[in-house]
Amino acid sequence: MNSKIFFFDQLTRYSPYFNLALEEAIAINLIEFGYSGAVRFWTNHNTIVLGIADSVSKNISPEKIYTFNQEYPRLQKSRKFQENSIYITRRASGGGTVFHDEAFNLNYSLFASTKEKKELYPVKESYNQLLGLVTKSLAKQNILADSAGKSDIAIETNGVLKKLSGNAQFRKRDCIVQHGTMILDLKIIESVLENLSHPPEEPEYRKNRKHSDFLTSLPKEFSVPKFKLDLLEIFQEFIGNPVISSDRKFLRQVFRDAKRLMSEKYANIEFIYSKM
Repeated sequence: MNSKIFFFDQLTRYSPYFNLALEEAIAINLIEFGYSGAVRFWTNHNTIVLGIADSVSKNISPEKIYTFNQEYPRLQKSRKFQENSIYITRRASGGGTVFHDEAFNLNYSLFASTKEKKELYPVKESYNQLLGLVTKSLAKQNILADSAGKSDIAIETNGVLKKLSGNAQFRKRDCIVQHGTMILDLKIIESVLENLSHPPEEPEYRKNRKHSDFLTSLPKEFSVPKFKLDLLEIFQEFIGNPVISSDRKFLRQVFRDAKRLMSEKYANIEFIYSKM
């Protein structure tokens, strides 16, 4: 029997809490349902996303925290996002705090079985290999990007490296998840400046540059549909050319677990504020 991967080009607009819960729900069910890996594309609307160990107070301004505290009671239960709200969330992976806006960036996630791809066990090697899949996909559109720091993707602009994408990992039993966000438009930097403090820790290549000097975006002619197809094709080849399959039983279980995880974890203020 051929191996299979799950492809989820998510077009439905969910609450950021449900989106993060979906990420973990896919990971905990993927191997049990016989998948070798998965590729997911998704977006969040107006969302501050803390890494699992990030401090709320060191990464977000007091004004934004206060506003969120007022809005939180009406945000926590709905699977649909609220258009005019800023969410504060915490993901399962490490890395730094980022800002998501569906108009200006694209999130991607790669899931792989560590039983089948044992070379992904070492953290550094797994970052190198999986970031390499993304940079190969960008190269299909003549975008010469490379990994930088521990888990960034950067491009050289006027002799200076600028960050294009931040990435992070988490692992469940026999499954590695590496996800990242790609900046599509420089307009997002205004929101980053408004919502995020200068990070308490930074990669050496940042050299204390402020967000507006450190971040960059993909060119205007960048094709999101082509990138999705290219990354899927390159990931398939990496896994071993499995078939693309969508099992309804798998999807039902994923959404059941995501609903539970949203309630118990991702929309829970104790989890969001677990490190102040």
